[in-house]
Amino acid sequence: MIDQILPDLYRITLPMPFRLGHVHVHALQHPGGVVLFDVGMSIPESFRALGEALATLGRTIEDVDQVFLTHFHVDHCGVAGEIQRRSGAEVRMSARDERRINNEIKPEEFVQRAVDFYSRHDLPRKTVDALVKLLAVFRKATVPFQVKRPLEPHDRYQFGDRRLEIIPAPGHTRGQMCFYFPEDGILLSGDHVLPEITPNLSPDIFDPDYRPLRSFLASLESIRDLPVRMVYPAHGAPFPDLAKRVDEIRNHHAERTRLILEALRGGEKTTFKVSQDIFGKNLPDFDEYLALNETYVHLVDLEDKGIVESGERDGLVLYRVR
Repeated sequence: MIDQILPDLYRITLPMPFRLGHVHVHALQHPGGVVLFDVGMSIPESFRALGEALATLGRTIEDVDQVFLTHFHVDHCGVAGEIQRRSGAEVRMSARDERRINNEIKPEEFVQRAVDFYSRHDLPRKTVDALVKLLAVFRKATVPFQVKRPLEPHDRYQFGDRRLEIIPAPGHTRGQMCFYFPEDGILLSGDHVLPEITPNLSPDIFDPDYRPLRSFLASLESIRDLPVRMVYPAHGAPFPDLAKRVDEIRNHHAERTRLILEALRGGEKTTFKVSQDIFGKNLPDFDEYLALNETYVHLVDLEDKGIVESGERDGLVLYRVR
């Protein structure tokens, strides 16, 4: 499905085989060709839908000359390598996220690190095993690509009459970027600001000093007052009031922090046990994984503030109120 946003800017909705069911990518026609902002997964039905949407504009995949990626997750960058192979498109994303997906970590090393981390935080073995299988699916749905010139915060680009500014938005990933058209008041927010849900915040298991929650809240604050007429997220419907949605998300995380502290009042617990108190028991495997991630980023933030402390016993990390 394709919807017009501006005379030369379009939103394309692509299918994906997860609960959200879709991801929105965006296409900008300009004198040199077509710029895509995110591209979807490398699965046949998504690639076919992208080609069909471009055909309604009289364009093909071969007309794509540039690809701008918000972040490295498979539903946003998966088919970038195939587009690059077919059209020669220049692919751009942050250097940090590009290293994360293409160069920095060998798959087997990542899997082992993930198993070790989530086991220490008490994620059930069946869920850990399901996560390993899911990581393999993600790898298969991502075609490697090359980034010659990475995106830098507040870079500016000109496409015909459209001016684009790159807005840094770390949190959901360390190198996530949003795309802002200042004269038009349009923000392509990726996964940074979503209308109905909040993006999952997860640990960087190769850098335990990274604080996703702190980064996310700071980057929300940095964009809150952008003069935006409409926000176009990667999932869900467009919405007009950026500041209101930012405030809702911040309040949501404040309430999440309160609930986590309440869960710890009864004594020390593992991250997984706290996540069960917050999100409930008997969740599907992937939801257990997401719930643990969300709980963990709050716990380490509280530990940094001196409100909780952690220790280790029998190979498990336990948290308690100081």
